[in-house]
Amino acid sequence: MKKDQTPSLLAPPAGAVAAREYDHYEVEPAERPHPRDLWHILLKRKRWIIGTTVWAMFIAVLFILGMTPVYRATTVLQITQDNSGPKISEAHSQPFPRSAKEFGKFQETQYKILTSRGVAARVIEALNLQDTLEFKAIAAQDPKAPPEKVRTEMIDLFLDKLVVNPVKDTYLVEVAFKSQDRALAKQVTDALAREYMQLVIDSRSQSFTLVKDWLGKQLEQMTDKLQASQKKLFEFGQQHDFYALEDKDNTIIQKYIELSGLLTKAQSERMAKKAIYQQIQEKGPDAPTVTNNQLIMTLRQNLATQTAKVSGLNRTFLPGHPEMQVEQANLAGLRGRLQEEVQRLQKTIAADYESAVKAEKLLTQALTEQKQNLANLQHNLADFQILKRDAQATEKLYKALLERMGETTVASTMVAGTVAVIDPPEAPYDPYLPRPLMFLSLSGIAGLFLGVGLSFLVEYTDDSIKSIEDVERRVQLPLLGVAPLCLDHHRNGINGELPTNIRDLTSWLKNRNGQSLPTRELDLIMLKQPRSAMAEAIRHLRTSLVRSLPEGPPEVIVVASPNPREGNSTIAVNLAIALAQDGRRTVILDCDLRKPRLHEIFQTENTSGLTTCLNGNTSMVEIVQATGVDNLFFIPAGPVPVNPAELLNSQSFRNLLQYLRRDFHHLIIDTPPTLGFADARVVAMQSDGVLLVAKHQATSRKAGRLARQHFAQVNARILGMVLNQVSARDIRRYALDHQDYDEYYADHQARSPQLAHQDEGPRAPLN
Repeated sequence: MKKDQTPSLLAPPAGAVAAREYDHYEVEPAERPHPRDLWHILLKRKRWIIGTTVWAMFIAVLFILGMTPVYRATTVLQITQDNSGPKISEAHSQPFPRSAKEFGKFQETQYKILTSRGVAARVIEALNLQDTLEFKAIAAQDPKAPPEKVRTEMIDLFLDKLVVNPVKDTYLVEVAFKSQDRALAKQVTDALAREYMQLVIDSRSQSFTLVKDWLGKQLEQMTDKLQASQKKLFEFGQQHDFYALEDKDNTIIQKYIELSGLLTKAQSERMAKKAIYQQIQEKGPDAPTVTNNQLIMTLRQNLATQTAKVSGLNRTFLPGHPEMQVEQANLAGLRGRLQEEVQRLQKTIAADYESAVKAEKLLTQALTEQKQNLANLQHNLADFQILKRDAQATEKLYKALLERMGETTVASTMVAGTVAVIDPPEAPYDPYLPRPLMFLSLSGIAGLFLGVGLSFLVEYTDDSIKSIEDVERRVQLPLLGVAPLCLDHHRNGINGELPTNIRDLTSWLKNRNGQSLPTRELDLIMLKQPRSAMAEAIRHLRTSLVRSLPEGPPEVIVVASPNPREGNSTIAVNLAIALAQDGRRTVILDCDLRKPRLHEIFQTENTSGLTTCLNGNTSMVEIVQATGVDNLFFIPAGPVPVNPAELLNSQSFRNLLQYLRRDFHHLIIDTPPTLGFADARVVAMQSDGVLLVAKHQATSRKAGRLARQHFAQVNARILGMVLNQVSARDIRRYALDHQDYDEYYADHQARSPQLAHQDEGPRAPLN
């Protein structure tokens, strides 16, 4: 820098930085979630899944330990549909239901009867269950309760302990009863089968009597109705002379059908001949019908042969030669005959078309006349068919009632065995409940599903920026780089995957005696650990920034973050070092005038700096300090002022930027948090672009969008966003893993020590 080139702080800048419109970042349409993304969510929230599963199984264990053993006795019944007939065998006979649907309804009815309150009351009364310990407790709960209420509660308790399960695709049904007394469970199950069979017999006898009375009344009414309908049908036939009006026996209908078919066929022929006729009219002798005629094809072939022959004679004989004249005469004859055949064929096609048109007209007229005759017939036929259908329906109902009456009379004289006990109940030895293995398995599965659901719920409610998609789709900014979460692997010999959040990271470090990198070493990681994943990420960021603008690399770059402690100072310092190592003269400005810390990173005094220069106490040349890195310079913040935003918005600060632009390739400006203060927005208006830094799983999407809107309101150009402190697992998720760089560099250095040593030095400066 040359001191005589220093402009006055009060003088206007040589060239003002024009306000830039905000470039809206267009994102691609959202893609469907990939199963790999769901798997990463489960791994990330595995503590929720494991904890929920353990708690569910712990509750199941408490429930098993506190539950009273329950015994269950089971009997198997065969319930068949009643098919009354001359021979009805016992329960072991093969049933023949009338239909699957009808039998299904029958079976459902029997299951409802088994679980009915009437059957329950009969069993309670038959076994005196009101005197047992389980049922006696109901009356003991409320001694003053009326007997009806106690009876109702006993029936409810009985039905709660009763289980009826039909066996699929069979006529069998399992009936079970649960009780704390194993003997009582067997007695109730046995009594239930007996009472159910007795109820079926009683209800069968009563139902037959009611059905016979009802069928008798219906038969009397149906007999009178059938006689009246048949008489009315006969009288109507006599009046209109209708005796055989079925479609197959009626000549009017048959003639109408035949005429319709002939007309359809005639219309098809007329359309086909019309197409040929129109083709002849349009193309004449070149129509396919003419050219495909066998005789015309033969004549044309002969004509071509004769023409070739005459052409050959023309080259041999003079025009008046006799043989030449004979062949020419033959050629003229072939031409005339061909023309006559073409004309004859055209006339034939035209005549066929006219004949088809006339035939269609005649058939249309005949069909119209026949349609009128059919309408007259249908007028009377409709009334006749109505009377006929009524008579047939009445006769069918009469026959059905008569048949049913006979079946009921026969069935009432015998009792069919529709219910049989296949397996009698046995006294249970082992308790039915609790089942420790089943309860633990179900509780584990339920806890697993609940944990998975809670994991996705927690992930859904988490509004932090967690992935590249969140940056590009939710915040709508391009992602320029991903900075990994750095730990000191070399010093402590720690290998393996790192935790993904702060709480797990603290526990992991405490258990393994791991240590995070010191603050100064992390801030200067480009110098301290140039082969680390963080250093490679900064180099990626440098490349993205240099190529971020079409008009050229941005000169003044503001590094900001939405909230405090998101790593914007670390990114700014290491980015400046990376640019300087690339041979670009770079100066980094500490514009965080409220809580400056860059002087601590570079280990310099903060007695003078940006604030003293803007207040006129120090010149521009004096505040620019050299660092230990070639091409890298530093301007500290200086003493904390009372009006930081006003100083950064002053003409003096704009003049300072103009002065620095002429002497440096890049100006990196570190600013305070965007959402809390206006400093970053003020500086961004005078920059070439803003680099927004977000902390992985800490910065919310809302904060990122709000920061973007703040810069857009002042027409500041946002170059993109850097996702900072990303765990190794999330980096691998996006194919950005740098965990093998140390091994790669070590192998490279072992093979070529000189090249490895040269790789650590800075690059040549720009021309």
